[in-house]
Amino acid sequence: MARTPKTAPILQTDRLRLRPFRATDLKAVHTLYGDGENLRYWGVEPSPSLDSTRKMMRWHITGAPRHYMIWAVEEKKGKRVVGMINYFRRDLRERRVEVGWLIRPEAQGKGYMTEAGRALLRYLIDTLKVHRVEALIRPENKPSAALAKRLGFRLEGGPLRDRWLVDGQWHGVMLYGLIAGEER
Repeated sequence: MARTPKTAPILQTDRLRLRPFRATDLKAVHTLYGDGENLRYWGVEPSPSLDSTRKMMRWHITGAPRHYMIWAVEEKKGKRVVGMINYFRRDLRERRVEVGWLIRPEAQGKGYMTEAGRALLRYLIDTLKVHRVEALIRPENKPSAALAKRLGFRLEGGPLRDRWLVDGQWHGVMLYGLIAGEER
């Protein structure tokens, strides 16, 4: 089994730097999590205030690479945080992990998440020796499903009924899976 680094590495692509979040990213994080429309397909409720986002950011800043890690997706040019990408629910014995991503609306359609997703998959498979990567995506989230397919994920099942409880309502999700060697 691969050793897990104690801190998240910085991952680089042509246009992006995936780096650990910092306290100074508060406004960028609030832009991601404070927008109900941007979170309409996510498994969490929007953050109602900067103070609430600040409390939530503790998860982003501290990280526990053995189990989960969250990266800021930052443009190299201009150093603007345009999104986040993560892995979580890491099962060390089964060498399995779930992934998720979120991008600011004005940065959508530029291929940033495809770049970030490829970098994350290389890290998970090559460094952490993950065998199986999963993504749970709501059926109506067509852009995220298309991204998963571009990265090499296959639709494996669903909808998994009542998987996420958000703001008092249950939502089903589709299960996408990728086995090491299938990434694009």
